[in-house]
Amino acid sequence: MIAAVIPAYNEEDSIGTVLDNLAHLYTLDFIIPVLNGCTDHTRDVVLAHPLSSQLALIEYPLPLGIDVPRSWGADCALKLGADAVLFVDGDLQGDFSACLQDLICETVSRDCDLALTNCYPYIGFRSEAAKAVVYYREQLNRKLKLFSSIGLATPSHGPHCVSRRLLMAIGTDCLSVPPLMLARAAEARLAIRVAARLSNQQWSSAQRGDEHNQKIADTIIGDCIEALQYLNHQPVTREDKGVQYLGYRTPK
Repeated sequence: MIAAVIPAYNEEDSIGTVLDNLAHLYTLDFIIPVLNGCTDHTRDVVLAHPLSSQLALIEYPLPLGIDVPRSWGADCALKLGADAVLFVDGDLQGDFSACLQDLICETVSRDCDLALTNCYPYIGFRSEAAKAVVYYREQLNRKLKLFSSIGLATPSHGPHCVSRRLLMAIGTDCLSVPPLMLARAAEARLAIRVAARLSNQQWSSAQRGDEHNQKIADTIIGDCIEALQYLNHQPVTREDKGVQYLGYRTPK
């Protein structure tokens, strides 16, 4: 059985498109929208969609943060008996159904445990914040000896799919910090591959302003630092060169 997890926080304008993309997949047994802190009509859009009969809806009254909903959704998928779990953010727009099908096929048919999307199929313009994010992604993937095979791909960015074997081996809690999940999957010698490529011309996420973009960058950088500190058996500080990267995370 295959489940799709959709973290969503006030995504009434985009979650219908996400569900439309899921409707084009050859096989999908459960759809698990994780609505956290929604104050708009996201719930109404989800329940009105033709796929509503496949829903295992999770609702939480407060915002859980940008990645915690993945952990909750994965736990629900395990309890439903899913053999593979697809993660798709609720703010994606465009046509990306072929990418999702590739991720599922890699996981189910080719015995992959973490199927990633390469969201950088070519080098284009990058802001200073994006350059910093890419730098830390590269440091982590090189530390894991995965850079030659997956490049800059990461579960922090783009749709991805995991096997039941991965969730049972490393648990669902670490999915709330995607680079840490990547590190623990590599430690467990699970199969990690790039299964799809998706440029920004094929999809985009909702634009929320420069402040949000910087916070997202700081979150991903801090997550990568946290994963590197974990691998080096160091206390988690999310700090590098005197700068602490919290983003949307809270201090531990």
